[in-house]
Amino acid sequence: MNLKELQSRFQAAILAGDEEDAAVLDLVAAGGEAGRPVKFGVYVAAYRIRLTEYLDEDYPALRALQGDDVFEALVEEYIAANPSRHRNARWYSSGLPEFLQRHEDWRANPRAIDMARFERALTDAFDARDAETLAIEALAEFSPPDWPRLKFAFHPSVELLTVAAGTLETYLALTAEEETGPPPPRQGVERIAVWRDKFDPLYRGLDPDEFLALNEARAGRSFGDICQMVAFQNQNDPAAERIARFLVNWFSEGMVTGVEMART
Repeated sequence: MNLKELQSRFQAAILAGDEEDAAVLDLVAAGGEAGRPVKFGVYVAAYRIRLTEYLDEDYPALRALQGDDVFEALVEEYIAANPSRHRNARWYSSGLPEFLQRHEDWRANPRAIDMARFERALTDAFDARDAETLAIEALAEFSPPDWPRLKFAFHPSVELLTVAAGTLETYLALTAEEETGPPPPRQGVERIAVWRDKFDPLYRGLDPDEFLALNEARAGRSFGDICQMVAFQNQNDPAAERIARFLVNWFSEGMVTGVEMART
């Protein structure tokens, strides 16, 4: 057996958590007070401890929401079902929300699933590509008659979520310096924008009109088209004025990276 084969077999046994793999144990040096299973078990335990640390770091609110014992049992199941395949350990924990959605004991728990989705979005925003953002003054280059044809580009970190109502309130309560415990569950859904401004992941709730407008703007719709959609959804408020207020927020919050005229 050459070195590459030895390393591959050793790694496969660690990923599988198989501390009784006889073929691998034969490769572990004998001697000393600790037996071969104990020596190899050190590597298996260290691997699992490190993966647990990644999940702890990325999902602190989910842990607080579910309690230490429940969260640790969840982590053990996730690690057992998902041996690490990533060279960059940062990505190991990213599959937890989908794991919860597939798990028969968790799929009926939208509060936990959506907390995991929100916390993953924060981590993704932090790691998203850099891009230069524009100030609101960039709109001065366009005359008012051109505004209906304006299209906008957004920072790569911008993500929109529809989650269980109360997700933001619960996250804030569980991550405060003086934790107050989770508020009671609420009915319905809420909409959240997550993005990064310079080095800081940011987030805030969106009302239905702004969620629609921002979602369509990110999809490449023009200002005029977005106004028509918002007007159709909410006929009691001038859509153009509302979208203009949204634009001010998007620029000031560091979301917008480009403005151009839509081609006719």
